[in-house]
Amino acid sequence: MKMRGNKSFAAGGLAAGLAMAIASPGAALAADPLLEQRMAPNPTIDTVVYWGADFTYGNSDRNGIGADAGFVTALNGDLGSGGWTISGNLGLSRSEDIGSDTESVYGSLLLGYIWPGQGYYFTAAGGVNFVNNDETPPGSVTDGSAVGAIVQYGFETTRSNAFYAQSYGSYSTANDQVYVHAKVGYKASRLRFGPEFTVSDDKGSRPTLRYGAFVGDIPLGEKVSMIVSAGYQQELEPGTADRFYAAVGFSVPLSLR
Repeated sequence: MKMRGNKSFAAGGLAAGLAMAIASPGAALAADPLLEQRMAPNPTIDTVVYWGADFTYGNSDRNGIGADAGFVTALNGDLGSGGWTISGNLGLSRSEDIGSDTESVYGSLLLGYIWPGQGYYFTAAGGVNFVNNDETPPGSVTDGSAVGAIVQYGFETTRSNAFYAQSYGSYSTANDQVYVHAKVGYKASRLRFGPEFTVSDDKGSRPTLRYGAFVGDIPLGEKVSMIVSAGYQQELEPGTADRFYAAVGFSVPLSLR
């Protein structure tokens, strides 16, 4: 069954939240040397904690909500220098459509690696992913619990006052879940903004597409950063109506070691 509704980092078991822990907004901050300058006298960031929510709305009978939280930590004590990482997330979502609804709990734990470059970074990770779907009516191929392997990637440019690009995605053998997300735009000295696109899918259904816009790196105090996005969600599954979506995410870089 398609996870109708919540397809961002609260993606009903797709582990996109985990992908965001490494690629956005976490390492987007951790991989930016300007962040370390702003956080002096404690410049070395070893951990990023993130959380957020995702909403969809078509009408009173077609809507969804999800929440997700997670972390990424550098085993060498410095996310900005590259090296091995451990990351994980836990989330839940509820999605309603005419004649059906789904409640999901999901999580992942991964071992990864960050390769920082001159004005960009790349990440890759692999681990274990679980999802439990409680579907009404029951009996579809994605109803119930599943545990599987997950692989993911992340890429982002980090130069300020320049073209901005970001992409992250994941594949899990639990329900054959696929998630790919991309952003392009402009990264100013304080904000990044532009259009975004997402495709997600699992077995037994056709993909969900999202077309929207985002604004990120919104400062909330000295350490908390916020990203917001909104747009149109297209359902390619026959009989499933399109809807609108909105998402908000927060991240905090920490120096714990």
